[in-house]
Amino acid sequence: MRFAKQMAFYSAYHQERRNILIHVVGVPTITFSVLLVLSWLEVYTFNGFPITVAMLFTAAVLLYYFTLDTGFALASTALFGALLAAAHFLSGRVDTTTGWIIFGTAQVLGWGTQFYGHFIFEKDRPALFDNLFQALISAPLFVVADVFFELGMRKDLEEQVKQVLIEQGKLKTFDTVNA
Repeated sequence: MRFAKQMAFYSAYHQERRNILIHVVGVPTITFSVLLVLSWLEVYTFNGFPITVAMLFTAAVLLYYFTLDTGFALASTALFGALLAAAHFLSGRVDTTTGWIIFGTAQVLGWGTQFYGHFIFEKDRPALFDNLFQALISAPLFVVADVFFELGMRKDLEEQVKQVLIEQGKLKTFDTVNA
């Protein structure tokens, strides 16, 4: 139920289908760009293998996810693993200026499209105004959950989230949600 309550906070701001789809693309884009920059920061070398801040950040986030929901955390591990691998691959092949351009572009596009989704489709402000931690750290996990729900998986948990939203008086209805 702990996950359902946290997901309900996020879901209160993400109920319109087009806004959710924007987040499915925007959140990983932002995450990738952060991992790209963090992959430049080497903390330690272990047997010739560099340990970066991106790796430590990813490990910490995933450990937190496992305290919330094992299934979604496993899926998030695959997502973060792919994003981390891509970030490390790219960081070793582009110069710093190009890396910062990629970071800036991804941040502007990722955040810009999400703000658009919130104000145009959701008709509400983003969750980050009320909980920065959830917007920056938990959002990838909640996006994974949204994908599972859209695929018809974990319906029991989706119903728990909806029940919490109903109890809080925050369940919205949109024509496009069930379309």
